[in-house]
Amino acid sequence: MDVMQILRFLLYFIIYSFFGWILESIYKSLIEKKIINSGFLFGPFCPIYGFGACIMILCLEPFKNNAILLFIASFFIMSIWEYIVGWFLEKQFNTKYWDYTGNFLNIKGRVCLKNSTFWGILGLIFMMWIHPVTEKYVIILNNETLLYLNIILLAAIGVDAIITIIKMKSLDSTVEAIKELGETIKVKISELKDLGSDSIEKVKSTEILIEDLKRKQAILKVRLYRYVIRLKKAFPTIKSDSISQLLNQKIDLKALKEKIKKKIDKK
Repeated sequence: MDVMQILRFLLYFIIYSFFGWILESIYKSLIEKKIINSGFLFGPFCPIYGFGACIMILCLEPFKNNAILLFIASFFIMSIWEYIVGWFLEKQFNTKYWDYTGNFLNIKGRVCLKNSTFWGILGLIFMMWIHPVTEKYVIILNNETLLYLNIILLAAIGVDAIITIIKMKSLDSTVEAIKELGETIKVKISELKDLGSDSIEKVKSTEILIEDLKRKQAILKVRLYRYVIRLKKAFPTIKSDSISQLLNQKIDLKALKEKIKKKIDKK
């Protein structure tokens, strides 16, 4: 594979990551009846589709003239890819982003017959009609144009991926921080009850500390809850202990914001 081919493959990855994001977002927006930013990243890219498309191009090329073999190859190759990605995300982030446990003929909830059939059909359509059109336009781009497009777009995706990974890695620790603040607040309230009337200054300082701790806890909850809700909309079957704990609390974002505003105004 020469430099031009590598640059084209990188651009295919970017193009199909974007197309995948459009497909997922439209599908989920129609289901939710409101605009949903689907996918793992914040920006308009779903890398799983980009990588999946590149795998299809590399692995399905020998079968593109035989619709039956193309469907079968796509069915198995893309199911293996989906299983590997599902396993990797679970191990890295302690979160199950999709779960097909209730579906017929599933393997550990990561793949199932219905989705594998979808991959088979998609691979058939992709290799016979979608990619030939994309390839026709990408192939006319010169080296310089391909290089600059890849640098700019891959840099944007890379920065987005880093931010997203940091957010996901900090999910559990943020939930723990919220819990710890809650425990500290309980301790300080208990201390406040034990203070006598002769400790007015201590009472006042403890009350101020408690209010400050509550404000910090509320701010953390608002930030975290917004992100968790976005993940839940993008991945309706997502499973994570941290996410479950937060969603079960049924936090009222509007009330929390008002609470924070009042505490800040007091200062």
